[in-house]
Amino acid sequence: MYWYHYVLIVLIVVILYLFIAYMFYRKIFIDYKKNIRPLVDQDSDFYKPSYDWFQKIPKDDVFIRSYDNLKLHGYYLPSLEKSTNKLAIVIHGYKSKSEDMIIIAKLYSDLGFKVLLIDLRGHGQSEGSFTSMGHYEKYDLKKWINYALRNYGTDTEIYLHGVSMGAAISTLITDFKVKENIKFMVLDSGFTTFPRSLYHSLKCKALVIFIPGISIFTHFIHNFRLGQIAPIKKIRTSDIPFLIIQGEKDKPVPPKMAEQLYSQAKVEQKNIIMIPEAPHAKAFEVDFMKVQESIIDCVTGVCKIKKRLIKKIKD
Repeated sequence: MYWYHYVLIVLIVVILYLFIAYMFYRKIFIDYKKNIRPLVDQDSDFYKPSYDWFQKIPKDDVFIRSYDNLKLHGYYLPSLEKSTNKLAIVIHGYKSKSEDMIIIAKLYSDLGFKVLLIDLRGHGQSEGSFTSMGHYEKYDLKKWINYALRNYGTDTEIYLHGVSMGAAISTLITDFKVKENIKFMVLDSGFTTFPRSLYHSLKCKALVIFIPGISIFTHFIHNFRLGQIAPIKKIRTSDIPFLIIQGEKDKPVPPKMAEQLYSQAKVEQKNIIMIPEAPHAKAFEVDFMKVQESIIDCVTGVCKIKKRLIKKIKD
């Protein structure tokens, strides 16, 4: 066999590798919106009361422009406690949308918060042809926070509640200047790094060899590498109190990720709860009472919540 035969074999292997990596890249970052099935059944006994509540309450559709001129959508829910300066920003996860988080929005509204339910880029009613798993979404969240400070007051206290990718985005923003207004974070099913979460999502672990190839395409097409999506690096230097909510049956984000985020955080005011039998991003659905009580306990440790509101929720 001549030397150029070896070169040809290597070239074929490289082309095949890049082709498969490109197909994975397309599936994860571009084509994820194809054949999306609803993540939340708003007609179910669990979700219907909060969905009916959402249809009746006063709310506004709000829009901002991202740094790259995408039109981003959100719902603003004013508080019945007119004097409050507390705002909860509720952030959904991958392949989800703002309406899937209505049940969480209702909890904060019942606690007297203003609420901002946002659609991430490429999700819900927001524009966008791709997702970046938090890399560019963190700049969008920064824009939403600045929007809130301009429209609802510079003294607004921000409380972030993110699920899955939403939790990662909440953590990634903690080294921006707007962190001064962020008083607390609820991180539900948040990953340590996206490559590790992607690895755990693979049914065939041998496919891990294509992760570097996927990163090649995100780098050259979107100007970011998968390794840059690393919330664990940000939580090590963050001084924002937080609560981690984790399902023990979570496959894409196994419990050890939550434990790593918790243990490596230097902030003293931190909490973690594990929900048995809960799959990914479903802890509040499996044991809503425990999740609700944990959120209330942690939030009241940071700010004052009127006792009558807490009593009304628990009753």
